[in-house]
Amino acid sequence: MSLASRSATDDRPLLAARPVSVLLWDADGVLQHPRHEWAPRLAAWGGDGFAEALFASEIPALRGETPFREALGQLLTRWPEVTAGVDDLLDLWEQVDPDPDAVRLVGEVAASGVRCVLATNQQDHRKAFLRERFGYDDVFEQSFYSCDLGAMKPEPAYFERVLESLSVDPTDVGFVDDRLDNVETARALGIRAVHHDPLSGVVGLRSALGWSS
Repeated sequence: MSLASRSATDDRPLLAARPVSVLLWDADGVLQHPRHEWAPRLAAWGGDGFAEALFASEIPALRGETPFREALGQLLTRWPEVTAGVDDLLDLWEQVDPDPDAVRLVGEVAASGVRCVLATNQQDHRKAFLRERFGYDDVFEQSFYSCDLGAMKPEPAYFERVLESLSVDPTDVGFVDDRLDNVETARALGIRAVHHDPLSGVVGLRSALGWSS
């Protein structure tokens, strides 16, 4: 049985009997959710294969290797038939809404004394958008964006750099994410990581974390 397939009850980081001191929160799929399906719009703009090329072009920006706007400009030179411009594509990353119940839960957990930290894969454009529009700097004690760390989940280096910065033992750190590959990597490093199904809402999020207050 893989680490990620274990029951969340093995690792729930906020169980009253043994709570962690730091909890890492993913953003997309946990605290915020896309407003629309992207696939139809991308297919209409660029046809077959464009969506895959678009997401591949984001990876260097997610690691902080290049500005995302520049990466998109380079992509469009390779896909001259695409009917969207750079600003149209950037706007897709802004079509997201925060889950107010999930954000309130962060506040509840932080009020109990657990350090709440944002741990998310974002390129420079999305990072700036989230900080300005959603005010995550005021929600979290600290934030770790992949574009600043030079590594992205599920790469072990992402979590290793977070742990180094926090100066805390991994067994005293919790993590919640909607992607199983991210959860698996974190667990392999000793972090008490749990998987959250976005369809389960804040009720499922509380359950995954072991938070009943």
